[in-house]
Amino acid sequence: MSRREQRPCRVVLVRHASAEGQGDFLGQRDAPLSALGRRQLPALARSLRQHRVTAIYCSDLSRTVATAAAIARRRRVAPVLRPQLREMHFGRWEGVSWDQVVERFPRLARRWLNGRSMPAAPGGEPMARFKRRVTKELKRIIAANPGQRVFVVTHAGVIRVALGAALGIADRNLFRIGLSPCAVSVIDYFRAGVIVRSINA
Repeated sequence: MSRREQRPCRVVLVRHASAEGQGDFLGQRDAPLSALGRRQLPALARSLRQHRVTAIYCSDLSRTVATAAAIARRRRVAPVLRPQLREMHFGRWEGVSWDQVVERFPRLARRWLNGRSMPAAPGGEPMARFKRRVTKELKRIIAANPGQRVFVVTHAGVIRVALGAALGIADRNLFRIGLSPCAVSVIDYFRAGVIVRSINA
C-alpha cells in the first residue's frame, strides 16, 4: 500500500454563502447569492487558504457555483459541478418560511417537531432517497481522490447527511445541527473508518 493510500481523503464541506430568501426552505430553488452573501465571499476564501486541495466539487445551483468560484479564484483548480450535491427537494415548502409551513401544514409541522419521523414535504424528496443520493455521490468523490484533500461546496442538508453518517446520528436528529452560511466542516475518510475534525467552523 502506498503512502498516499494510507492517508485519508480529507473532505472539507463548505456551506454556500447567504442566498436570497435565506431562512426559508430554499431546497432546489435556484436562489442566487444575496448582497450579504457576496460580501461574505472574500473572508470565506481567506479562511480556506490553510487547505491545499486537489479538487473542488459543488452542486449545480447558482448559490453554490458562485461560492465555489470565489474559493477557486486564486487556485489552479476549476470547480466540478455535481447535480447530486443539490439540497433536498422540499416540494410545496420551497420558498416558504417555517412560520408559513406551520400555518399551512400544521399536522405535518407537528410531526417534524416531535422528532419521531422525518415525513417528506408535500411533493418533496423523502429523507431516505435524499440520503441515498448524497451518500452515493460522496462515496464517488472519496473514491476518486484517495489520500487527497477536496472541497465540497454544497448545502446544509447535504452536510448534515455527511456528518450524521460519520457520527451515527439518527435521521430525526439531523436538523439539530445548525449550519450557518459559509460554515466549514472537515471529515477525514480512512480506508477503515472516519474521523470528524471540525463542525461548523
